[in-house]
Amino acid sequence: MKHMKRYWIVILAIVLTLSLAIALTLSLAGCGEETVVKEENLEELNPLRGNTLEKTHELEGFQFITTYDTGSYDLSRWRITDSKVVNMTAKVSGAPEGATVLIEHVHIDMSLKSTSAQLDGLSQDNMDDSYHGTSQDGFFISEKYPYQNQFAIEGYSKDLIDGWTFVCGEYGTGSVSQKRLTENSLVQDGNVYANKMQVVYDILIKYADEEYYHVVSVLDEFLIPVTDDGVQTEMETEYQ
Repeated sequence: MKHMKRYWIVILAIVLTLSLAIALTLSLAGCGEETVVKEENLEELNPLRGNTLEKTHELEGFQFITTYDTGSYDLSRWRITDSKVVNMTAKVSGAPEGATVLIEHVHIDMSLKSTSAQLDGLSQDNMDDSYHGTSQDGFFISEKYPYQNQFAIEGYSKDLIDGWTFVCGEYGTGSVSQKRLTENSLVQDGNVYANKMQVVYDILIKYADEEYYHVVSVLDEFLIPVTDDGVQTEMETEYQ
């Protein structure tokens, strides 16, 4: 009788062990790296457009026109980790006689686009610009006098390094874990396919018969695709 009891205890222990092993296996199988759908509905700044992107917004019967370009930087070899500059301008066209248009504030964000949920939307750099004088309430713009600025993007920015460290640390999973931050690790292991640039303009408008300004906000957002040439160049450099 004792032998029979021991037999069933052993059988029960084996069954419990197998059940726990199966449950653990299924749990780990369900913890794969989360992915997101590639964003394809935004315009792109790319060499096929001549390194320039122009966007037109209709504002109260007139147009607010913005342009972006990379100047002397070779857009066909765009790399996340390069320090580079995006030139930007903004002007109005067809504004009513006597209307005054000012740009009160500009906010710019540069982030990563990836099919990896851990890296998609990770901030790389940002900038704010406001008029700091006292003689007027913002940057005056017209068709003749556009707003002009340069967004200097830091390649290995603190935001990017901190974000990558977080992803590769104890919270990181998948192929990026324990990887050194390089262009190749971002693109090949992190599935980063573009930078996303977002620009918010706060515009002050006052017409000839008005005493006060009212504000209109305009959002520009577009992608700057990463190229295989940039990754290939880095790989060749590493293995020479």
